[in-house]
Amino acid sequence: MKKTALVMLLLGLLGLPMASQALTESEAEDMADLTAVFVYLKNNCGYSDMPNEQIRRAIQIFALQNKWDMTNYGAYDMRALGEASYRDLSGIAIPTPNKCRSLASNSLSLLAYAR
Repeated sequence: MKKTALVMLLLGLLGLPMASQALTESEAEDMADLTAVFVYLKNNCGYSDMPNEQIRRAIQIFALQNKWDMTNYGAYDMRALGEASYRDLSGIAIPTPNKCRSLASNSLSLLAYAR
């Protein structure tokens, strides 16, 4: 019996939960969208002093809160997804101050958890 099959069988027999599914395309896009929000806030809204490491931790916490399995994170071109999300966000026809206020009020609270 293969080692992985044996481990899965043992976990099932012990009543432990099986591993969650790998990160889906939709979840990867959600992560890219959140990244784009933080980049937009830094580049366009005067939050340039927001530490990149704190942003990374906030996004990781967001993924953990959603119980996303990040084992296949590298399978997605997150840079391309993030750039597309940023372009989409930048193209929304709302005055920048209004957009900044809305984005900040809906996302900056995540940074508090990442400290």
